[in-house]
Amino acid sequence: MAVTIDDIKDLHLDSAPSIAALETIEVSHSLWPTPIRIVTNHADGIDAMLETGEVVHFEFAPLLINKGKTSDDLDQSLNITLGDLGEVVPPLIKQIRSSDSDEHPQVIYRQYAYDVATMSFAKDKPIDIIKGLFVEQMSRDHQATTFDAKTPDKNTVATGRSYTPDKYPDLKALL
Repeated sequence: MAVTIDDIKDLHLDSAPSIAALETIEVSHSLWPTPIRIVTNHADGIDAMLETGEVVHFEFAPLLINKGKTSDDLDQSLNITLGDLGEVVPPLIKQIRSSDSDEHPQVIYRQYAYDVATMSFAKDKPIDIIKGLFVEQMSRDHQATTFDAKTPDKNTVATGRSYTPDKYPDLKALL
């Protein structure tokens, strides 16, 4: 009986040893003709189905993706280092700066379950997606481009009530 891999939990808890996680990023901007699509751990690149059903090609490039810390707020972040030797990202960023655009490039992280024994996807669509990330800060050298992709600040405004002993004297018993 084959195990169905529907999400990231199934990949880590119930999958066969031959199932590997393929991490991809897609970076896009309205000024760029096409998005940058990179896969980190498949040297030949992959043709993969997006969550929309569209099949696109992800090129291989040395890529290091560090997910931000887990926290109680809604903020998510990725620290991404792309070994592009200064050839891929810098010209695109220069295009944004020369147009005086305030729009930040958008990043979508996707993870796929890939069966290395059969050289095929264990599930056609991504098993993990992080959307709504924007490139906040970037640094580069002759070997790589490193950038942080974050959600816009979600928790900058306080919501709800403040429960303090001054306003609610019954809370003193719980302290």
